[in-house]
Amino acid sequence: MPVVSPPSLHRVQLCAGVTLFNEGDAGDAAYLIEEGRLEIFATRSDGDLVLACRGPGEVVGEMAILDGGKRSATVRALADSVLIVITREQLARRISGTDPILRMCLSVVLERYRATVARLEGAGGRPAAPLPSEPHNPSPYFREAIETLRLEQEIQSGIDRAEFFMVFQPIVRLDTAYTVGFEALMRWQHPERGLLPPSQFIPVAESSGLISRLTLVALKIVAELIPRLPDCNGRDGPGPGKLFLNLNIAAQDLFESDFLDLVESLVRDGRFETSSLRFEVTESGLIKDPDRSIATLHKLREYGFGVAIDDFGTGYSSLNYLSTLPATAIKIDRGFVRSMMDDPKSFKIIQMIVRLADELGLPVVAEGIERPEQAVALNGMGCVYGQGYLYGRPMQFMEALSSVVDLPR
Repeated sequence: MPVVSPPSLHRVQLCAGVTLFNEGDAGDAAYLIEEGRLEIFATRSDGDLVLACRGPGEVVGEMAILDGGKRSATVRALADSVLIVITREQLARRISGTDPILRMCLSVVLERYRATVARLEGAGGRPAAPLPSEPHNPSPYFREAIETLRLEQEIQSGIDRAEFFMVFQPIVRLDTAYTVGFEALMRWQHPERGLLPPSQFIPVAESSGLISRLTLVALKIVAELIPRLPDCNGRDGPGPGKLFLNLNIAAQDLFESDFLDLVESLVRDGRFETSSLRFEVTESGLIKDPDRSIATLHKLREYGFGVAIDDFGTGYSSLNYLSTLPATAIKIDRGFVRSMMDDPKSFKIIQMIVRLADELGLPVVAEGIERPEQAVALNGMGCVYGQGYLYGRPMQFMEALSSVVDLPR
């Protein structure tokens, strides 16, 4: 049978009657049907056994690319067709980027498929013999998946048992080192593992959708605390004003009805000035659905809340992109600040971000300041605010308030 040459381009054009690949061929690509129609069949001595017909939006050859085995059937075009090539490398990268539960499920499905095909081929058309009772080798992702599932369940229980709480890290003016606000950061007092930082539970919460429940917990806590914030006595510019709290939210929170309902209820209750609460959203998270994200951020701004773009410089920073966001501040990623005194590139990136923000009239907060020379350099660039261990570690709310009172007036 005439067969197309091995794929070297992203698209394959197939004339009617031409075979894409034959049963038994080694496979290293799958094909997404963009146009046309394909027939999948197995060659038999008494005639071809048609297994399926597929059209636009469907995929052929997927099993060989997933398990690296030989083609189990032949595919030919019933009509002129256009196919998009999906290579094994493309798929492997995407699978490796998924959470361990999905990777485990995919590996189990593939193992079952291979075992079923082998039984049917060995039966030669006769009823397949029952599977022998041999020890089962778990998926290589089994342990990781179990740990992830267990952690998800513990997060849910932890929310129900009020094990999550907030700590507060000072945000200061770099020119005076006076505290003007705090970033509220979540911690988990796990009953068995002890005190856990966000890095040990936030990624799982985000992949499972539990991040929305954690955000609601955090929002309720800070809403109770904001009215207790003292005035900052004019240290942040002319006239008195309240200290503010920054709260991290995930991009998916912007689309959750429970989050928006709670925000609206806080506005209606009027328990605090909305300008005292500033939501931090990562730049990379907004890129996933920029239109919806920007629309929700505009709504938050209409209510009077602040919007800070967190980890700026690690995503798709540009003047054009930033101009579309209703931001009130930019936060420079701590990675740039940590290396700025030793790496000229990091130093220049920070300078660029500060100039970019200045063009749009946005103040900049530099995270991760640990050394006095970093603070001096950032202040000299025109960076207004700073945050980091140089000014204070995350602390309990009353301790945070005491640290403000203890500062010189």
